[in-house]
Amino acid sequence: MKRQNRENKNGCLWAFLVVIFSLLSFGIVATVFNFSGLFTTLISVLLSILLINKMLGKPSAKSAIGKGISIFIILFFFQWFGRFLINNLELYSKEEARFKKEEAVKESTTIETEDTLKVFTSNRKWKDNYGKKYSGDLTVRKSDYDRLKNHINGYPVPSGGNFWGNLYNYIERTDTPSLDLVIENFSEINKNQNLNQMEFADMVVSCIQDIPYSFVFQNKCLPADSYEDSIKQVLVDCPDCCIGNIKYGIQNPVSFVQSLKGDCDTRTVIIYSILKHFNYDVAIVNSNFYRHSILGINIPSRGLYKLHNGKRYVLWETTGKYFEIGQLSKAFNDVTHWNIVLTSK
Repeated sequence: MKRQNRENKNGCLWAFLVVIFSLLSFGIVATVFNFSGLFTTLISVLLSILLINKMLGKPSAKSAIGKGISIFIILFFFQWFGRFLINNLELYSKEEARFKKEEAVKESTTIETEDTLKVFTSNRKWKDNYGKKYSGDLTVRKSDYDRLKNHINGYPVPSGGNFWGNLYNYIERTDTPSLDLVIENFSEINKNQNLNQMEFADMVVSCIQDIPYSFVFQNKCLPADSYEDSIKQVLVDCPDCCIGNIKYGIQNPVSFVQSLKGDCDTRTVIIYSILKHFNYDVAIVNSNFYRHSILGINIPSRGLYKLHNGKRYVLWETTGKYFEIGQLSKAFNDVTHWNIVLTSK
C-alpha cells in the first residue's frame, strides 16, 4: 500500500516536471528554430520526457503514454491559445492606429535666413516598438507642398518593366530635398537620444507606423458599401480615411506630411527616402498577390527576410503600430509572394 502511494507521488511529480520542462523547451525550440507550433510542441514534450526519465527513472509504459498524450494536448492548447491572444492583440493594435482621429496638421510660420515662411507642421508623440517614447515635429514648407503636390501627374513613364520601382525612385529623388525639415527633426532626436543604427531605424519606422492609415485611390472615394469587406469596414468606422483622384494611388512624401494621410506604398516611400538619406541599405518590397507594399532593410536582425543580389533584406510592415522588424501579419507572411522593386544601394 505504501509502495503504491510512492508510485502515485512519483507519477504526479513526473508529470509536473515534464510540463515545466516542456514549457521551457518550447520557448528554446521556438526561438532557435522556425518549426510549426505542432512540431515544436512535440519536440518539447519528447525532450522533456527523456530528461525527466533520466532524473526520476521511467514510469510504466502505460502510464508514460497516457501522461505524455495528456501533456501534449495541454501544451498544444496553451500554445494555440497564446497565438490566438497575440493575433487578436496584433489586430487591436492595428485597428487602434487605423481608427483613431488624426493628429492635427497646422499651418504656421518659420523663419529661414530672415524670411518668414509658411509651413505645415504636426507635433508627433509616439512610442517605438520597444516602448521608448519620442516626440518631434513633422514639417514641410507650404511653397514646397504647392510645388510638388501634383508632380506625380507629370511622371514620364519609362518603357520596359519595373513600373513601381521606377515610379518610387522618381518620387524619392524629387521629394527628398524638400523633406529637409523632417530629416532635421529625426537628426535632432538621434543627437539627443544617442541612438544606435537599429534604434534610429525603429524610431523612424514607428513614427510613420503610428500615423493613422488612410486609403489612397486613383479614382474618387466612393461610399463604404461600394468596396469589398476589408475596405468597407475601415471606411464605415472612419469615413475620412480615404483620399481620391490621386495619380497611381500614391501620395508623394511632402503631401503625406502635409495631410498625414497615406496607405502602404505612400508610407514605404517616405521611410525609404528618409533612411536612404541616412545611408541605410533599404528596399521597397511589393506583392501583387497581397496588393501590399512593405519595407526591407539590410541590417543584422532576426525575422522574415528577402534575399536580393546576395543581400538579406529583413521585412518590415509600415501600416500598423508595434510591428517589429522581421514581423509580418499572418495574412501577408509568405515571402515567396514578395518582390524587391527598389533598393537604395
